[in-house]
Amino acid sequence: MGLFRPAWDSNNQGKAVNAVEKITDEAKLTRIAKEARRWEARLAAVERLTDQNLLADIALNDKDGDVRLAAVERLTDQSVLAVIALNDKDGDVRRAAVERATDQSVLADIALNDKHCNIRRAAVERLTGQSVLAAVAQNDEDWSVRKAAVERLTGQILLAAIAQNDEDYPVRAAAVWRLTDQNLLAAIAQNDESSNVRRAATVRVVNLRYPDAARESMFYGNGSVSVDWNFIARLTDQGVLAAVALNSENSYVRVAAVERLTDQRALAAIAQNDGNKDVRKAAVKRVTDQNLLASIALNNKNSNIRKAAVKRLTDQSILATIVQNDEDYYVRKAAIANLTDQGILATIAQGDRDGYARQAAIARLTDQRALAAVAQNDEYGYVREAAVWKLTDQRALVAVAQNDEDGYVRAAAVWKLTDQGALAAIAQNDEDWSVRVAAVKSLTDQRILAAIAQNDKNGYVRKAAVERLTG
Repeated sequence: MGLFRPAWDSNNQGKAVNAVEKITDEAKLTRIAKEARRWEARLAAVERLTDQNLLADIALNDKDGDVRLAAVERLTDQSVLAVIALNDKDGDVRRAAVERATDQSVLADIALNDKHCNIRRAAVERLTGQSVLAAVAQNDEDWSVRKAAVERLTGQILLAAIAQNDEDYPVRAAAVWRLTDQNLLAAIAQNDESSNVRRAATVRVVNLRYPDAARESMFYGNGSVSVDWNFIARLTDQGVLAAVALNSENSYVRVAAVERLTDQRALAAIAQNDGNKDVRKAAVKRVTDQNLLASIALNNKNSNIRKAAVKRLTDQSILATIVQNDEDYYVRKAAIANLTDQGILATIAQGDRDGYARQAAIARLTDQRALAAVAQNDEYGYVREAAVWKLTDQRALVAVAQNDEDGYVRAAAVWKLTDQGALAAIAQNDEDWSVRVAAVKSLTDQRILAAIAQNDKNGYVRKAAVERLTG
């Protein structure tokens, strides 16, 4: 009998399929679809059939899943599609039936109960009933199914809850894209743990609040947010500015947004967490919370950011701690510049390990006893000189003017002296001619000036004395 077997029933796949493709007779195609031994031949026949009853029979009964799938893809009978969607043993066949089903009760049953997530998801994508979608969105164990349900939800209360609480960020992001509560979106843009969700919320809130401008100025793709620089200058809403400052990919845009921010909570987050030092520095410059500034000034690894925080600090004890312990001179100097406590300044001026720090403290010191001590005892001449220029105590000035080993320091003290006796002694006896000149320029005793004009061995000193006598 095998000698008389038709080509479409050949054991050779290629021969069988080629034979089927040449047949146009519906009756023959029907016979092939039901009787051909090779499933490939049956499949080729099914793909050319239109009879819904026959397609239903094959979709329900063919032993091969690929053939049943091909029949399902040509079926329109909703009752048959429902049976297959609920009962076929092959997941791909059930999914194909689901994708053609319209019966909402069947789709709801599958969305809630099918064991395969991809089939539940396919059912969800055809559901319209909000109560079933809500149940799936809240309870399905697979995030992709919950996400598909969220993308069809309209209830803002539930969307808000999911956007804030779902454990999987793609689901939260999907809810964000459907939210309309701008204040909530701004909060999510600042606080969600996922950068993808924060960025989605940023774009969504800007699109809602500035729809015309945002279309031209904000771009979202591949999980990143780009904002036109000029758009930032038009923003006034603090929630939107915070969202952009936290989530824009461009650090220059984040800086621009930060410079318009007043929201202290957002500024604090940026100052501590932004990956770019310039953005963190810009945020620090706008922070007013003294506890946060202290934390940054004491702990941040970047000296420029610590310095920016120090410049806004007022806590005298914290500033003193920074002066004592920070490894960077410029940070310590910034701390000294904000000190007003004379006791702390005196301690620094007399005891800090760094001469330049002592000099900076002297610039803010008014305590004459402390200044006198520094002027007479510091190891560095430039520090002693800085103290001298702040001194008013004539006794201390005389001591420095007569005894300091450094001519520049003695000269500085002489310029501050008013004691004519001390000035006369220095003008006649100091070993440094520049110190003698300084003393001569403050002398009033004509007799002594005349003697110096005649007898001093240095021409500059004699000239200064002559100018005092004749001027």
